[in-house]
Amino acid sequence: MNHPVECMEEAIKTFKERHKVYGNNYLTHGQVMTALFPDGIHLDTEAKWNRFSALNMIVTKLTRYCHSFSQPHLDSIHDLGVYAFMLESLDSVSSNEKESVNHIWANAGPRWEDG
Repeated sequence: MNHPVECMEEAIKTFKERHKVYGNNYLTHGQVMTALFPDGIHLDTEAKWNRFSALNMIVTKLTRYCHSFSQPHLDSIHDLGVYAFMLESLDSVSSNEKESVNHIWANAGPRWEDG
């Protein structure tokens, strides 16, 4: 078992490695979100929170990619694509549908396994 101090030291090491690639992305992210939602955003349903979560990850991956633009970070752009399709999937579920998003995802599993 790792001692908590060892866990913290490993976290610091990871932060330093990521900071070399992403810079102060965590500061840029708020600026971008404020620009996208200058009047704020009201999230009062699980569906809206799910959609916002996917969009938030898209912005995170895009700003990370831009921070390392001179040396493209393919993981960020691949992740951005994945989150974009997740958002598309969430957007395709109308509020009138009885089928839950969890049901849709649960039934999607075998398609990946068929690969």
